[in-house]
Amino acid sequence: MPSLPHCLAPALLCLLATPALPQGSREPLRVVFVGDINFGRSVAREYLFTGRGPEIFAGVRDSLRAADMTIGNLESIILDRGRHADTTNSPVFAGPLEALPLLQDAGFDVLGTANNHAWDFQRTGLLESIAHLDSAGLAHTGTGATLGDALRPVVVRRNGWTVAVFSLTYIFNYDDLTVIGHPAECCVAWADTTRLASRIRTVRDSISADLVLVSLHAGLEYIPVPPGDVVRVARALIRSGADAVIGHHPHVPQGMEYVDGKPIIYSLGNFGFKQRQRWPDAGLWAPLTFFPDGRRTVEVRPLAVGFTPRFATGADSAATMRHFAEISERLSRLPTPRPRRNVARPPNRPRNRP
Repeated sequence: MPSLPHCLAPALLCLLATPALPQGSREPLRVVFVGDINFGRSVAREYLFTGRGPEIFAGVRDSLRAADMTIGNLESIILDRGRHADTTNSPVFAGPLEALPLLQDAGFDVLGTANNHAWDFQRTGLLESIAHLDSAGLAHTGTGATLGDALRPVVVRRNGWTVAVFSLTYIFNYDDLTVIGHPAECCVAWADTTRLASRIRTVRDSISADLVLVSLHAGLEYIPVPPGDVVRVARALIRSGADAVIGHHPHVPQGMEYVDGKPIIYSLGNFGFKQRQRWPDAGLWAPLTFFPDGRRTVEVRPLAVGFTPRFATGADSAATMRHFAEISERLSRLPTPRPRRNVARPPNRPRNRP
């Protein structure tokens, strides 16, 4: 049965002792995960097109840059025509080139690009976005010209650690919500746990990766509890060799659990993504710290998000942490759902609205 770690409020600090890792010359490694980032729609209209872009990350910039590694989910592709392509409240996301220096300045080490909006401008848009990220020197994973490229992790060497980061999606905006059998199957990394297990073994062997981290786009939007199929997939990713699985897509915070001594956070909610509903204005800041002696900590801190994410305080912070603790407690009692006949496909259900 998955276990709930001992956690301390108000910034939920979850402590877990794990078997010692070879210490060598390693120093503690602090990896910060943040949730969904969308530079399209009203963010573009009200900030990027008006010269106010630097305000977006101003409240958290120093904290982002202070981390040893920072990882976020880039929900909008980046297009040269983004200035004209996404200025309404359309569910099709494209950010303009003005977003690139903001990501650089904030110090993002890895951007996950596998999500339900990766194909919003089909293969042409996907490849153009990749080219812009490459030109800006922003490391990314989850999409590519081929499936092999999409499944290639970003490898970061820091503080004596070798870390491989994968980005996967288990939700899509077309057909029956899967890329399986869709043209996007060529270029978007799907959360196929069997395939990833082989990839993880290869990464462990070929580059002697100390840590494998998975950024997972999955779930149902605005639902506070992860559905059973997402729980099953996230736990399977851990058992396939991942050291942590950090989720996003629901746009609301969800809970966490430990499986085989390794953390799963099901949804960080939004980070830089403005929406009208109440809960999408609450997100989570999630630093994971790995120590040479084998200890690991997960610290979850509430965010007030929207146009300009900042650390939450007062009643908003307390409400987010109560919600997070309640969902985490429920997850700790949840048995792993039984697999369906085809574990690569999510169940048929009403289409998510972005």
